[in-house]
Amino acid sequence: MQQERFVHEYLAETPHNATAAYARAGYQATGQAARTAAARLLKQPAIKAAIAELRARDAAKFEVTRERVLEEYAKLAFFDPRKFYNEDGTLKLPTELGDAEAAALTGYDVEEEFIGDEPDVEMEDQAHGGKLKRQHAKTLAVGRTVKIKYQRKKDALDSIVNLMGWKKEPAQLGTPDNPITMVVKEMQGVRSALSPVASDEGDGE
Repeated sequence: MQQERFVHEYLAETPHNATAAYARAGYQATGQAARTAAARLLKQPAIKAAIAELRARDAAKFEVTRERVLEEYAKLAFFDPRKFYNEDGTLKLPTELGDAEAAALTGYDVEEEFIGDEPDVEMEDQAHGGKLKRQHAKTLAVGRTVKIKYQRKKDALDSIVNLMGWKKEPAQLGTPDNPITMVVKEMQGVRSALSPVASDEGDGE
């Protein structure tokens, strides 16, 4: 029962945190012991299979496919910011945006500025025969500012690179593929102009 709950708790949040899921599942260990036990749980074949099964079930339920995810990332990476505007330079309404621009839009804030205007005056008849003067405050709109926010293209491009498997791990220091190592080897193979050169001639008398 605890293992099943661990699987659900592990998948319930992103980024996944095995130690937090371990605690929420009701296990008693804490600290380093909890981290070790959580890591050990993740390596169990039954846990791996349960996680894969739940992911596959959710993907099928919500029609989440690799192609669909890639399509949405492509919208965020390749949308044209110029298409947020009309030809006269004014911003389009969200309902006027294309699919890519609508997907990339993360914020649409409207700020309106008002100033006080001459109040409306109304003379209200009173029961005793007099009149009561009532003034109704009135404001006048003098400005409107629209601010938009949209998705960073680099984040979407990085996600596409990872999804497509194009990302290469940087070469570690000391490995043959590391540029520093390559330069050092090249320098070792070339004798420096400052290196002493042995002479075949004897000392003069």
